[in-house]
Amino acid sequence: MLEQTKAVSLQEFLENTAFQKVKRLVQESTGLNCSGYRDEYLKRRFEIRLRATGSNTFAKYIFYLRKNPGEFNNLLNDLTINFTNFFRDIDVYVYLEKILLPKLFQSRNSVRIWSAGCASGEEPYSMAILVHKILGKSIGNHSVSIFASDIDKDALSKAEQGHYQEKQLTMDQSLIDQFFTKEEGFFRVKDFVRQIIHFEQFDLMKTTTHQSLDLILCRNVMIYFSKEGQQQIHMGFYNALKNGGYFISGKSEILTGEPSRKFLTVDNQARVYQKAA
Repeated sequence: MLEQTKAVSLQEFLENTAFQKVKRLVQESTGLNCSGYRDEYLKRRFEIRLRATGSNTFAKYIFYLRKNPGEFNNLLNDLTINFTNFFRDIDVYVYLEKILLPKLFQSRNSVRIWSAGCASGEEPYSMAILVHKILGKSIGNHSVSIFASDIDKDALSKAEQGHYQEKQLTMDQSLIDQFFTKEEGFFRVKDFVRQIIHFEQFDLMKTTTHQSLDLILCRNVMIYFSKEGQQQIHMGFYNALKNGGYFISGKSEILTGEPSRKFLTVDNQARVYQKAA
């Protein structure tokens, strides 16, 4: 019985060692910093690729990765679960439309917004629609940039295309008519909406090149990261914001550690925070 227990413990040790090796290989091959992600989350996502490739252990998967370097892209794309929709959590968008965005546009002509973890694009397009609703014909008097980033290349490709099924357009018909063009089998975001959005691939564990931002939205993304990773990302947002800039997190997400002391809570229900001036 003791020998059997030792054998199981050794097997678990070897598998965990192989798992850590996979994490290092991913970082070396793709540049993705796995250190901020929760191990239990990474294991669940990696195991999807283990099953898909017929590798029933992490040790065998290492051999597969070395023989098939293209597998790293499949692994990277499987690391995120892209569930989102237009105007998700409508009360947050009401707050943005009625209070926060008008306040920004009233106090400055140039506004820079970052949608971090934008998945297939519904959030940045929702923001662009709000911008046009608020500014209307006066939008030409403002410089508005929406940066939309995600680590998933496939999701970004869909976002850049701006093609959506009718069932995905969870908004009033008047908005659909104004901001989308109906084409065969789908609706396409109109070009004037897309013009203020800039899509890019980005790993949130890295330091962003975008600075002096007025507003950052990163909602329902922190579930992938460890507590330490979350705090690192939130401090990265803090540093990227202008003094007085705003950050909006997901409804089920809270700030901990240093970020919780740095950000001021503006609206707890909508999860709106501000970088103190």
